Amino acid sequence: MSQRPAAPRGGSVGSRASLVVGLVVIFAIVGAGLSTMKYEQVDEGERGIIITQGRVEGIQEPGLFFRPFAPFTSISVVNVRRQTRQASQNVASSDKQLYDIEIQVDYSRLTSPEALRAAYGEIGVSDDQLNAFLDGFINDALKSASTQFTLDQALSDRGSFADRIRQFLTTPPGDGQRPPVEQLYVRLEAVKVLDIQVGEAYAQLLAEKANLEVQIETEEKRRQQIEAEQSNDLFQAEQEATVALTREKGRTAAALEAASRDAQVRAIEGKYWRENPELFELRKRELMVEMLKNGNMWFIDPNTDLTLLLNQLTDSAANTVVPVPTPNDQP
Repeated sequence: MSQRPAAPRGGSVGSRASLVVGLVVIFAIVGAGLSTMKYEQVDEGERGIIITQGRVEGIQEPGLFFRPFAPFTSISVVNVRRQTRQASQNVASSDKQLYDIEIQVDYSRLTSPEALRAAYGEIGVSDDQLNAFLDGFINDALKSASTQFTLDQALSDRGSFADRIRQFLTTPPGDGQRPPVEQLYVRLEAVKVLDIQVGEAYAQLLAEKANLEVQIETEEKRRQQIEAEQSNDLFQAEQEATVALTREKGRTAAALEAASRDAQVRAIEGKYWRENPELFELRKRELMVEMLKNGNMWFIDPNTDLTLLLNQLTDSAANTVVPVPTPNDQP
């Protein structure tokens, strides 16, 4: 019966040792990778600034940042959401009135990679540090705007006051510096004047002024109403006068037309009577007969134009006319 030769123990031990060393190396590499790994979750409304050995390497958009074997890399998360700052201050108006004002400024960081890089290098990523700088600019803007408005103007036109504060924050100061919003790398969203509080004495003056303005407005409306009524009465009188004038013109025109036609008729009759004396005598006798039918007796001066008189009497009524005898006539 044959036997196999026994394997040397040294080779088996060496292979195992190599395997163990390999596993140790692998675990060491994995451990080093895990210990130096950088992992960060960047949410919406945030940006991540990737910094390697003190230098801004890049900007991480919302999402997951993962990098193994990055012992010299860090990521700083920056808030780019809309934020609000409120400031209250006691200021003096252009008419030397002291009052308390409270404003609200809405802003957000610029999200461009260049702006985020510059902001990190100049003011960092801390919101507290950014707000400290912004509060200083807001207070300066309040002082500057208050000197350009009277207290009455500030109370009645808060929109213009807020626009002046916005202008101060977005306009270069004039000494070669950048505007405050550019120095802080922020976008100005809105500026609002929340409240303005004055002293009791001035508040009483404002109340009296408001009452006086109401009285003035009431009197103005009353005056306008009276003027409207007077204008209406004047218009009505003008219309009535126009109607009366038109009526009188019509009557005058009708009378003139009738007189003209009557004159034409009489002219034609006179023409006929001059051309035919017998017709004229016949007309006189007809008229006398018509007047005698009434039975009244009239005494007329012999020098009276009988033709004209007879015509007038015939138009009104039939009357009896008897000539008055002259002294030379026989009874």
